[in-house]
Amino acid sequence: MGQILLLALVFFVISTVFSMIGMGGGILYVPVLLFAGFSFKQAPAISLILIAATSVAALFTFWRNRKVDWKLALVIDPPTDVMAFVGGYFSTLIPEAILRSFLVGILVIAGTLMLRNNSHRPAIEIRGRGWWWWQRSFNGVNYAVNLPLVLSATALIGILSGMLGITGGIIKLPIMVLLCGVPMDIAVATSTVMVAVTALSGLAGHAVHGQIDWRVGLVLAVAAVAGGLLGSKISISMNKVRLKRMFGLIVWLVAVRIVFQLLV
Repeated sequence: MGQILLLALVFFVISTVFSMIGMGGGILYVPVLLFAGFSFKQAPAISLILIAATSVAALFTFWRNRKVDWKLALVIDPPTDVMAFVGGYFSTLIPEAILRSFLVGILVIAGTLMLRNNSHRPAIEIRGRGWWWWQRSFNGVNYAVNLPLVLSATALIGILSGMLGITGGIIKLPIMVLLCGVPMDIAVATSTVMVAVTALSGLAGHAVHGQIDWRVGLVLAVAAVAGGLLGSKISISMNKVRLKRMFGLIVWLVAVRIVFQLLV
């Protein structure tokens, strides 16, 4: 029980910080659970419980502040959700060493994107030409979505999300901000919607095999939800650039730790 309480405190802190930047926290939930002794068959499912709970909690704050572009989420998120179920279902067929290697790759990419600090740039209006570009206007800002490119990327994110117990929000944010020109505050809020649905889809894939420790997951979810509510409130007025840099470094350190575990 002592270990669970310690994990609850850790996840409260992680959830608080990651909900500030519209991410589910799964990029660190799974490594922390692995360090705590949970197997790679248990950790992703527990992580998805926490992500779903925290994202739904944070969503209410963003919704009240009218930051969520629901149409954008409805268009680009379904491929992620469908493939998250597929990834969760087939995760038991993949050797643990391969899953750990995939996780390291995602951590390195995510850490690099966070350290690059592109989010401080002013929102730009992308006006693509062609039928495949969806022109969108929300809260007085115009942006465009390259549908074939974005939908393919979100489908790939979904497979990895279901398998690894993450939600891809850490990758969807750069996609929305850099490829679609979505302002950072809208991207953060909209990402929270997609993270919640993706987590539930991946969790359903794991539930088919019955390999979910609901007791541990629900206990930790209480602490994570509290952090999600606190973080989303702070997010409305905070500077996300410095925070993204700091956690980019932390994510890189976690990746190095997992690599070390694979080699020894």
